[in-house]
Amino acid sequence: MGSTARTVLVPAATVVTLLAGLTACGSGSSSPDGPSEAKSSSSPRAAGLPGGPIPGLAKALSWTVPATPGGASVFALGDAFAVVSGGPKATRPASGTADADAPPAERAGAKVVQFRDAGTGRLRATVERDDARVYATTWHGAPSLRVDVVSTKASDGMTSDRSSTVSEVYDARGGKLGSVPDDKDHELSDGWVATDGGGKVAPAEGGEAKSFEGGKELRSLQAPRNPEKGRELPGPRFGGGYGFSREEAKTGPYSHTKRLVVTELSTGRKAWTSSEAGRPDKAIPEDRSKATNVVPVTVLGDRVVLAWQTEGKDGGTEPWLLSVNDLRTGRLLTTGPVVRAAASDNMAEIMQSDDKPVFYVTHDPSTDVLTVSGERDSKWQATAWDLKSGKQLWTQADDENLFAPVASGNGVVYGFTDRYVQDFSKPIAVDVKTKKVLARGFEADRIPVFSADGHGAVAVDQGVFVFAKG
Repeated sequence: MGSTARTVLVPAATVVTLLAGLTACGSGSSSPDGPSEAKSSSSPRAAGLPGGPIPGLAKALSWTVPATPGGASVFALGDAFAVVSGGPKATRPASGTADADAPPAERAGAKVVQFRDAGTGRLRATVERDDARVYATTWHGAPSLRVDVVSTKASDGMTSDRSSTVSEVYDARGGKLGSVPDDKDHELSDGWVATDGGGKVAPAEGGEAKSFEGGKELRSLQAPRNPEKGRELPGPRFGGGYGFSREEAKTGPYSHTKRLVVTELSTGRKAWTSSEAGRPDKAIPEDRSKATNVVPVTVLGDRVVLAWQTEGKDGGTEPWLLSVNDLRTGRLLTTGPVVRAAASDNMAEIMQSDDKPVFYVTHDPSTDVLTVSGERDSKWQATAWDLKSGKQLWTQADDENLFAPVASGNGVVYGFTDRYVQDFSKPIAVDVKTKKVLARGFEADRIPVFSADGHGAVAVDQGVFVFAKG
């Protein structure tokens, strides 16, 4: 349901004055004419944003949205940012409650989503829901926003309350792309819906379901960590119009080696397998592997990044060789560096329950550099490499802190450098090409999300702050 804005877009020159009257629980103002367009300013450094300038971004603020009572989250959607809050009646969850550690977008309760132009802050659309949780996603390759809307049927005195969830997906202009039930029978990923336990797939906007020839053992792509709380994000099932799964290679009577199967979603037919793909020279063949031989790491347009076994271990840790392959044909485009990560376990593979190896990966489109970290002696240590040439730009030494990448853009990569029980902390920012540390000692909520043109946005207690490319 669309509505007028409940917060005022504030020009950078007035932010310092306004912040003096705002607190983390301050509410936004309303305007019958809607928010005005923000203007750039040469106001004081970071214009009141705590902690000073952000690496990769300009010092002068472009625009901001003031604080809301329960805080806000911000998402990048190509040429837009989506600002998500609980609305004027929101409160911060009490310590020890279920939502205490959840970012504002993922808490239970009402949501107000404002879709704003990345460069100017001009409001494009507003979506309000009584009870929803909001996540970043993609729709046929384009950045989009997933709003999981919860509906509850009250008890009649005999039955319990019953709730159901529908996933609505919106584009950068706030237009609704489609909606899909969020239940055990439907799995939504990149504008496609898997049903029948992964045996069928159909366009989420509607259309005939096709049998998925790759089989039901779907394999997720890899993902970064959540920059707000350090949680691991689930990787998408599909990307670039293709799905990824595993099948047994049958290389021997006692072998359970799994090969990668890439399936075209529009037809449901196999496009290619890792047996037919261009294989880097140092990647071992399937008949020397004891478990999963190759895994998909990430899809970037018409390219897929793969990780290949080099030793074929059954469990433990081994070097994985990275490559860039053509997504449509599997043709080898570039061979990359080696990253250590856990190997799959043969017995777990038999039970179809093993998801190793796990990599954390982030791509900087401004430099076409991919930063990947994998487990090395119980540490996550990173390697950055140029996707076009395959050249390794840097890798971490064994005596350096772990580095689990979270986000990158404008030549900067952000990541966590400390790990404790079920979480990561102590983020730093480094030059994506040289590994030079650009900033440290800041809070995780100051890690920006980047628009397509290099604007960066952060959501902190004082509001949402947006800066142009530095």
